[in-house]
Amino acid sequence: MSHRDDLREAADALGGSVVVCGLGAHADRLAGAEFRDARYASGAELLAEASSASSTGPAPAAVVVALDPETVGEGAEATDALRAIDALDAFAVAVVPAAAAEGDALAAVRESVDAVLLAEGDAVEAAIRAFLATVQEPGFVNLDLTDAETVLSAGVAALGTGAADRDDPSVAVASAFDRLPDGVDAAEASAVLVDVVVDPATSIAAATDVIAAVRERIGADANVIWGGAVDEAAADELAVRLVVAGVRHAPPLSAGDPCPRCGEPLASYRFGARETLSCDACGYSDIAMRRG
Repeated sequence: MSHRDDLREAADALGGSVVVCGLGAHADRLAGAEFRDARYASGAELLAEASSASSTGPAPAAVVVALDPETVGEGAEATDALRAIDALDAFAVAVVPAAAAEGDALAAVRESVDAVLLAEGDAVEAAIRAFLATVQEPGFVNLDLTDAETVLSAGVAALGTGAADRDDPSVAVASAFDRLPDGVDAAEASAVLVDVVVDPATSIAAATDVIAAVRERIGADANVIWGGAVDEAAADELAVRLVVAGVRHAPPLSAGDPCPRCGEPLASYRFGARETLSCDACGYSDIAMRRG
């Protein structure tokens, strides 16, 4: 039996049970939070579950852990918690603030879990909720943990959400891509999980329009898995949730950072309402944008 089959079987048997865990600063932020169709557990609780042969509760099908990259390898609590997650043999997804996901720190996170999902700014809890809604909420086409594993196995992923009038699916897709974390370049993404939420009056054909708009923004060979649901409360609105994997990520540059071409410090220049970074040494400029 393949790992995909194992995961699907485990999810079906356990009702798709998911555990959310916060490490480091996220332990305090998430403690006491309630998640739909998921339970919260501290790192210590996960360690106890993994080490107890007599545990009466079912093993989770997935663990979504919120952490900052510097947490990995620093402190026994975080290290033990990550080992416990591995020992539980659950699909482990780390949700990480994109601004802190750089170089060796990001590599260390990737070695500790099965998948990494970048969140915008400090919106880690919001990213977790959007991810769980994508893979757990029932619809006319369901997405599940197996679909998530398929997409997230393509490499570092990022999450974006967008909404628009139900007659403008391309606008909703553009909004979702625009709300990917700063520094994420999705143009060469190799896999995308797309969740479309429509109101009762919207044709299911709108989902087809959403998928077409997503495909226009990624490579022709990218694997797209989609699902859709009807929200009775979403009057005249169409919402899109994207998990885009295989993305390149480079944190946005600031004045004083080394020029990517020659290494000299970058300077900041303002032209009206727009601020542009430029290198006085080699002329490199107009880099205040997402880049690979």
